[in-house]
Amino acid sequence: MAKLGHRRIARKSQRPLVLLSGLHHDSIELMIELAREWDWELRGTWVAPSELPLDRPLAGALISDLPTTPHAKQLRRAGCPAVRLGALPHPGDAALPAVLPDLAAGGRLAAEHFADRGFKQVAYVGYAPEDPGAATHATYVAFRQRAGELGMACHLLSLKSMDSANEQDRETRRSRGLAAWLGSLPKPAGVLCFNDIMAERIGLACVRVGLAVPEDVALLGYGNSLQCRLTTVRLSSVDPALEERVKTAMRLLRRLMKGEPGPKKPILVPPAGIIERRSTHVLAVADPTVARALRFLWDHFEQDLSVDDVAREVGVNRRTLERRFQGALGRSVREELRRRRLQVACELLRSTRDSIADIAPRVGYRSTQYLHRAFLAAYGMTPRAYRVGGSGPGAVTP
Repeated sequence: MAKLGHRRIARKSQRPLVLLSGLHHDSIELMIELAREWDWELRGTWVAPSELPLDRPLAGALISDLPTTPHAKQLRRAGCPAVRLGALPHPGDAALPAVLPDLAAGGRLAAEHFADRGFKQVAYVGYAPEDPGAATHATYVAFRQRAGELGMACHLLSLKSMDSANEQDRETRRSRGLAAWLGSLPKPAGVLCFNDIMAERIGLACVRVGLAVPEDVALLGYGNSLQCRLTTVRLSSVDPALEERVKTAMRLLRRLMKGEPGPKKPILVPPAGIIERRSTHVLAVADPTVARALRFLWDHFEQDLSVDDVAREVGVNRRTLERRFQGALGRSVREELRRRRLQVACELLRSTRDSIADIAPRVGYRSTQYLHRAFLAAYGMTPRAYRVGGSGPGAVTP
């Protein structure tokens, strides 16, 4: 077995050998693409580096291990450049360069998502999120603070309060506790869950107590996992930008392998946005006529709708609809239609590679020029600039 260590590659024909350790996610395919571009040879493992039958010393490593694990310590002792692609911060991150998700940014983004939809009541569901040592603490605190800044009341469900020593009792207590909490929650409410699985469980609990998703309780998960597309009501979710974290970690490792110094603090990567599906596809309004009009408008925004079309659908005249729209939302029917079209356009610009010419008709604009003018008037930038810049108007939360 070759001795674990790091040295400059002597022969140009010999590609740098890079270890991927403990990484269990789909973005390994992206790592392979970058490694091919940079002429790296990758080895993947879930065992200690010392157990690998290496034919030459490692040039670098991308790991999920905490900086205190034997794997990480072994790499550091051998002088092998390594980057931790982690999920949570750790006190030892100063010893091992880390690329982590910006959990606080995710909480703020979720609060803005609900505020944009008119909610005055929001809630967070997590396991003891009020505990500073909890994994969900940063997300919850940021969510609560941003909700307050935006004029929303924030409620909390700590799952720790439903714990029981007996597994079966715990599940029974949790089921009853969820039902009781949902019953006491002011409606309509926007609920952020610490992950997508819990969002699904909250959705099922809503069904059991007769609450509609998203009209009574709008649900937002975290992780944008496959689970979101398998639920009865498709789940909106915070996209934690795993692909961008992988790219950032790989680029950092590349710099370390060239002898450049590493960062003294973890690199935090903000979420890619919110992937909106049916579970938050609503605006929180008390007026039932406006609520029906919004549902029709949101479901048909790509069509050539007029205010009269919307008024006929909900059975009122145009003047009445406009007056009630202004009273409930502070904007006209046409303004809401334009806002929704641009919101979806932003989502498509961020999440797809479709051309702007293809996106325009999908969001109700007859040509690229119409979309360009509307986008520029609303956000002060063109659709192309929004896509290239990788970030956009703060009010847009696709």
